[in-house]
Amino acid sequence: MANVIGSGKGRFLTDETGDPIDGTNRLPVETEQDDAFSSWTTYDDIQVGTTAANLNSLLSLSGGSKIADAKEILIQLHDDASGYIMVGSGTTGSSDTTTGAAGSRHGIKVDPGQVLILAIADFDTIWIDGSASNQTTTIAYFK
Repeated sequence: MANVIGSGKGRFLTDETGDPIDGTNRLPVETEQDDAFSSWTTYDDIQVGTTAANLNSLLSLSGGSKIADAKEILIQLHDDASGYIMVGSGTTGSSDTTTGAAGSRHGIKVDPGQVLILAIADFDTIWIDGSASNQTTTIAYFK
């Protein structure tokens, strides 16, 4: 644990023994490899339509192939998309995501070319729908 000693220009850091931290006595840095990603999966492009669906459904993942252990999920709407997609939350039976009129949208709007990164594990809880049919979208996740 480091401490700050002094004030103004005379301020310096000390290590746990009270010695100043300088070029020869450096503050130790620990890294946690357990949090590192062990794999990256990218799916074939999907077509998002105007009916909200969760990621497992959009990717046709069912049973034991459903994803519930992701560390980060990337959702990108293609540059040439004609509209936008809305990404929101929900349960396996319903979605809080609806496109509708601009004033009634729920969720996060992703415009063409944009990427949304979510630190969420379960694909069933992420719902997407589009402002028009056939919004080409790429999904990837880190585990």
